[in-house]
Amino acid sequence: MAEESSVRVLERACEVLDCFTRRQPRLQIGDIRRITGLPATTVARLVRTLVAQELLQRDGNDYQLGLRVMVWTAPAAAASDLLAVGGPVVEEIRDITKETTGIYVRHGVTRVNVCVALSRLSVIYNGYVGQVMPLHAGAAGKVFMAYDPAARTAALQGGLSAYTEHTPTDRAELDAQIETVRSTGWLFTAEERESGLNSLAAPIFDSVGLIAGAIAIGGPSSRITAQAASTLGPTVAAAGRTISRHLGYAVDQSHQRPADGQ
Repeated sequence: MAEESSVRVLERACEVLDCFTRRQPRLQIGDIRRITGLPATTVARLVRTLVAQELLQRDGNDYQLGLRVMVWTAPAAAASDLLAVGGPVVEEIRDITKETTGIYVRHGVTRVNVCVALSRLSVIYNGYVGQVMPLHAGAAGKVFMAYDPAARTAALQGGLSAYTEHTPTDRAELDAQIETVRSTGWLFTAEERESGLNSLAAPIFDSVGLIAGAIAIGGPSSRITAQAASTLGPTVAAAGRTISRHLGYAVDQSHQRPADGQ
């Protein structure tokens, strides 16, 4: 019951925030009550809480979206740019490599698939948007660790769980892979998250040089071999640089950028 009540409060808070639009950026309590149809006491309580959390700010009798919402706007816009720019490149790399290709962003100790183009072959890696995977197992996660010290710290604190016999569970092994990313600009990994599944990934940087995402291909170990990676790796790395440039990143030698604090 407590969980149900908390969800209902969150739903009502969202109803209040949804009242604010480009055409109606400033509203009074009466406006919010009219738009939502919620009781006056409920609206008053929700508005007080949202103001306290800086999700709304008050100016006399008027309310508008708060500073906290504005702070969230920047990363949301950046993610939108990443998908808009990266989508066509992902499809192009899928067509070149013949393997499932995707873009990942980091969320805490995990990486999340935000864009995918599935291979058109019969036996494929069946990735999907919204898929959540660990940082330390698979190529894409190590890309984040190579250029963001917080990603490496999060992975170590979360524990290096073994998904297969090839999952790196030793810090030294993990750091060696991270160094490979920095020196080559891409990384190949074999069967770390699932037996028979190999992957290859490269970084994507934003306009100020921070790691914004990772572009990766995944497929059967019979096709994405260590030998094939010598050709596929530079191709995926070039795709990462293309997306980075479209995001405003000026430095071409992105893999030479070291992660601070390690």
